[in-house]
Amino acid sequence: MHAPIRTTTRHGRLRGLLAVACLAAVPALAQSSPVAAPPGPPSPVAQRAGSATSGDEALDNAVAAVVVAALAEQLDTASIEVSIDSFDVAISSLRDRRVSGQGRLRLGEDAEWIGFRYSTLYDTLFNSAGYPQLTIGGVAAGERLVPNDAVLVRQLEDQIAGELDRQFGVPTARLQFDDISTVEGGQRLLRITAEGVADFGRSGMTPVRIEALYDLVANAWRRVNYELGGTTR
Repeated sequence: MHAPIRTTTRHGRLRGLLAVACLAAVPALAQSSPVAAPPGPPSPVAQRAGSATSGDEALDNAVAAVVVAALAEQLDTASIEVSIDSFDVAISSLRDRRVSGQGRLRLGEDAEWIGFRYSTLYDTLFNSAGYPQLTIGGVAAGERLVPNDAVLVRQLEDQIAGELDRQFGVPTARLQFDDISTVEGGQRLLRITAEGVADFGRSGMTPVRIEALYDLVANAWRRVNYELGGTTR
């Protein structure tokens, strides 16, 4: 059985681009390097009784640890409380299990919970879990679509275009979005997703998908990820 956890932590070239899927985070806004656990000892942990369990305590603990650490890292927050509400386990191989489910998080001293989904691979030999895939916001009851904010969308375009220029050495990469949606993640976060193409001029174009979280309280981006070469995550 795993209870909600509060933890404190701080956290080639363009050639062949059309054929290679690339998932990255804009360094100035979010980090994407794997973490296995919070980088330092947590502050006193506040816990409440929870009922979600897979029936395997070692699996539950390993998955909870990487999910909490990844959420704290990706949201760049000093204080986060996490409740994992479900563990769905499927056999991936003789040794590995694919574990997925839903949960809730709270930032700092906020009273409101924000929903998220997670998926990770659990190694039954070493009782360890890999860095999880996370979808934050727009997954819990009461979270809804809201009108897109043109200023925030423009900020995303500028940030990611600048990172593509730096990454591939191609000046003035342009983004063309075919679809943009904004979902409330509680009253604090906006989850913005966009799909379209990245235009590199003479070097060609490739599909691009963006997922970002904007904190309305802090007036700051919590997470900005982009994926090139495909539209699935």
